Amino acid sequence: MKRGVIIGIIILLLALAGLFAYRSHSDSVAREKEAARAADSARDAERSRLEALRRSEADAESRRLADLKAKQDADEAARRAEAARLERESAEAARLAAAKDAARLAAERDARRLAASQAELEAQRSAALREQETRDAEAKRLAAIKSLEDAENERKSAVDREQARLESLRRQQQLDALAAAAARHQIDRMVFPEDYKRRRHYYMNVELMNAGLLATPEAEAKPADKPAPKK
Repeated sequence: MKRGVIIGIIILLLALAGLFAYRSHSDSVAREKEAARAADSARDAERSRLEALRRSEADAESRRLADLKAKQDADEAARRAEAARLERESAEAARLAAAKDAARLAAERDARRLAASQAELEAQRSAALREQETRDAEAKRLAAIKSLEDAENERKSAVDREQARLESLRRQQQLDALAAAAARHQIDRMVFPEDYKRRRHYYMNVELMNAGLLATPEAEAKPADKPAPKK
């Protein structure tokens, strides 16, 4: 009986030990699960915190980038406005400079046109003066040439007249000499043979013989009667 009690007590003790072990295991498992749940909750909370922090940082970065973009846009708009203002001022300055240059160029062009017109008038006047001087010089040259030609013609005329006078004088002297010679040998008629019949040219031949332009029959016959000289 003692052995049964002891066995019962041992079984009871083992049961109690198993119960305590089970309860301890259950508590340990429960604690582990609770710890796991707490760890999961902590991780979830950390993830949420990190996500919230990331979203907050992202929002802050977005706001910073938006502010930076707005500032950049404002700076760009201000730069463009300043550039447009400077461009307008530069364009206005260029327009004023161009207008000034155009006025200066117009004045210079008018001055050049006036100078060219005056130079052209002066050139025309000089050309007309030179042309008149050329005409005067040519007229003087032609007058001098005409004077020289007239003098030369007068000289030639004088020479010709002198030569004609001398030639006329020489011919007159020859005629006078012929007349004198003819007067010494003048005949009243030609002596021809008795059987010669006088023609119309008989008296013309007498006149030619008297003028010394035709030899008499006696003069023609004398050389024929003269004997030829002996060699």
